[in-house]
Amino acid sequence: MVAEPTGLGIIWVGSMGMVQLDVVIRGVPAHVSQPQLGVNAFEDGVKVAYAIITGLKGRIEGRSYMGERAVMTLGGLVKGGLGRNIVPDYFSFSIDRRLLPNEDVDESIREIADYIKEIGENGVRSAVDVYVINAIDAALNREDSMLVKGLVKAIGDVVHLSPKLMVSRTPVDTRYFQRLGVDAVTYGPGDLSSAHGPDEYISVDDIIKASEVYLRLVDVMLNDRTMPH
Repeated sequence: MVAEPTGLGIIWVGSMGMVQLDVVIRGVPAHVSQPQLGVNAFEDGVKVAYAIITGLKGRIEGRSYMGERAVMTLGGLVKGGLGRNIVPDYFSFSIDRRLLPNEDVDESIREIADYIKEIGENGVRSAVDVYVINAIDAALNREDSMLVKGLVKAIGDVVHLSPKLMVSRTPVDTRYFQRLGVDAVTYGPGDLSSAHGPDEYISVDDIIKASEVYLRLVDVMLNDRTMPH
């Protein structure tokens, strides 16, 4: 069990995956007084980005699983241009794609790359390439596993809550175990809205309660006769 801050009433039984891409557009430089001699990578890049935003992005973000939606963000990192008087021959922008547990990394990359290739073949003069910068598989534990059932009972006994089973919107370390078939979940004290931020904090009371849940979980797993072993 990984003790990331889920809050006392939430168990993460899985986590979303991630694909980070760079879309690179290469044109031909020229002086702005004779733009017809060049190929404007920025203008072609805008066409590509606009086509993704108005087409593929909505399709992807319409998908959901366990109450969470897939996410696609463009332009977190943007590069290009050398001077005001030069037709830009280089432009790039990033894509950050968050995958649901029922989505595949390779298929997600292929979906975006194929869509961009189709755009490039229709009205874009620049060369367009897609580079994979980072790729992390989504992961999911069985909701009816021994560990999940034990933790649900422990939380009910200590915190008197019926916890929600959810997936983390960011990859967490439990995925390494879950991808190997090991029973693993994430549960810990702390307000998710402040986690890993500049003013991150956890209340002392939540730390104590979470510790009591962990102890109760051990007791339930080892001694509760209603639990399968």
